[in-house]
Amino acid sequence: MILQSRALELLIGTLLLALLCGCSAKKTPATPPIAQAPSISPSSIATEQRWTEVSTPSPATDITVVGSVFWICGADEMIASSSDGGNTWQTRHHVPSGRVLLHVAFVNEKVGHAAGKGGLLLATTDGGKTWNAHNAGDDVVAFSFADAMNGIAVIGAGGDINHFARPIYGFHVSPMEGKVKLTHNGGERWEDIPALNSAEFKPFSRVVAVAALDPLHCLMILNEGSIEDAFVVTADAGQSWKMVHQRNDDTNREFAKRVFVHDGEYWAFGNQLVNRQSGGGGMASMTRHSRDGEIWTPGINLASDMGGCNAQGCYLRDGVVEILYGPKAQYWNLPQDGSLSNTWAIAGNRVCTIDTVIECGPAVAAEKPQPVHGNVSRPVKVTNLLFAKDCVACGVKTIRLDPGKDWQGRVVLTFAVGQDGAVSNLSEDGALEGPLGALIEEQVKHWRFAAPGATATTPQRNVPIEVKCIDAPDVPTMDGCQLLPGKN
Repeated sequence: MILQSRALELLIGTLLLALLCGCSAKKTPATPPIAQAPSISPSSIATEQRWTEVSTPSPATDITVVGSVFWICGADEMIASSSDGGNTWQTRHHVPSGRVLLHVAFVNEKVGHAAGKGGLLLATTDGGKTWNAHNAGDDVVAFSFADAMNGIAVIGAGGDINHFARPIYGFHVSPMEGKVKLTHNGGERWEDIPALNSAEFKPFSRVVAVAALDPLHCLMILNEGSIEDAFVVTADAGQSWKMVHQRNDDTNREFAKRVFVHDGEYWAFGNQLVNRQSGGGGMASMTRHSRDGEIWTPGINLASDMGGCNAQGCYLRDGVVEILYGPKAQYWNLPQDGSLSNTWAIAGNRVCTIDTVIECGPAVAAEKPQPVHGNVSRPVKVTNLLFAKDCVACGVKTIRLDPGKDWQGRVVLTFAVGQDGAVSNLSEDGALEGPLGALIEEQVKHWRFAAPGATATTPQRNVPIEVKCIDAPDVPTMDGCQLLPGKN
């Protein structure tokens, strides 16, 4: 009898434990689509690994991650996903000679959006199996959705990547061109915000960032020239708006430049001018978070050279990404060979980055950033300067070719832009030494222009590029040839 009673007690205890675990599991919120680094050995590094260039259906312009799946968008209205770390890509939407998509983002594993040139906004509510098209009326420069129906966007002509490219280092973010608008029906219709024309808001005419927290709460960062950046927030789905000034006193002045939504809060990243009371002070990076956009709490301190932030973290230096959502910083250590650009995403233990091409490699979670490896102390910077009109992806890298001497010159590239926006019939005319001309052509052939359409003419383009080479083999940050827009 004693044994039977003991067995009965154990059985009842096991059933109660299973019931409690089941109830707890139901209350656990879904894991947001960001990279989370576990606490592991500080010595974990990825320097012995390398990036691998991968093939995608069309040139990519942006990348994000949801769960363990990479998503990219780009030319020809391409949307593609990869569930194997970026090794292979499945086309989810593709229209040859279609418009260029500039941004892709997901609210959760089911709801996602991609948008870009010509007002095209694509939306999915089934995890990317199907995409429904909406017309925003003009280029969608930036957007953020709280769910399938409610979103905020910057919409306006001239929203090329070149005009709002994120720098790799620092937060010197150029304001975006366009108007901030709201949608409450999934992008089918976009509403103007009359409050922005009021006397209080009108001086803040330039848009820096937008974010949608939930169906009621949205936020934008507006800029008043060189005077101030301010938060403008709504708590009633855009019926009313409130300006929240960033700190600006005798000791500190704050400049939030990036804002993302994470775990039910706004998270802002930017710069702060500190120790002003000492007679000038110095610039440092900063992070802040808020549940309503009005009261902001300091986050963990950032490295002074932080930049290139996205919804997963911030670019610390070549081969290191820092995760800032939490009580302490954690890191992802990546291959260090200059390939990591400011457009990147991490899924599981893999990272992919986009510059002139898309490359993928290993990502190792760590408590500390890996040290600088070899001769790479800074990244091979990818810029999106305004090399040519209507170019939505004009990335170039510093060419790590030992010039042997300080040298500068000029090259004129001649090429045609096809109906799909791709570069063809490329040639160069200039007195370039050695293989430099071929290396420039290799980068330019990946440029992508706003697709002119099937009925448009495709005249030849003549694009001048200034080449400045510095011979400094002992200073890896300077050694090589830099490409800059030339004058006609």
